[in-house]
Amino acid sequence: MKPALFIAAMAGLLLILAPFALKHLTVSAPPEDHIMTVDEAFAVSLERHQHALQLNIDIAPGAYLYRDKLHIEPEGLALGQWQLPAGEPYEDEYFGKSQVYREQLALELPLLNGSSDGHLMLHYQGCGYGLCYPPQQRKLEVN
Repeated sequence: MKPALFIAAMAGLLLILAPFALKHLTVSAPPEDHIMTVDEAFAVSLERHQHALQLNIDIAPGAYLYRDKLHIEPEGLALGQWQLPAGEPYEDEYFGKSQVYREQLALELPLLNGSSDGHLMLHYQGCGYGLCYPPQQRKLEVN
């Protein structure tokens, strides 16, 4: 086969296969007609165990939660010492340099003896797909 004909055949093959290859190399985003709600981006759950609370935040693909915007206020509960884990370093146009969580954040919050029913006030903020959600506040019942 002549070199020019070979090059032309390879170029044609590349043009045919390129759309299929690009489909698998791009990051998927939600459809443009669907903007994730804050509850879709950050699914919060709380479980009570004998001596601790397990707080989980499942973070949707493409979304992230700011470490310094996350605060927990116990009301009617006595919590022991706990701390947020280190986040992933991140810099964005909204808040500059910060730390964020992706995928999941799991916190074990120790309950001190005598803690009865009450609730936690969870304050948080995050972004996803170029959209930053306003600061959120959720009341999580503990019983």
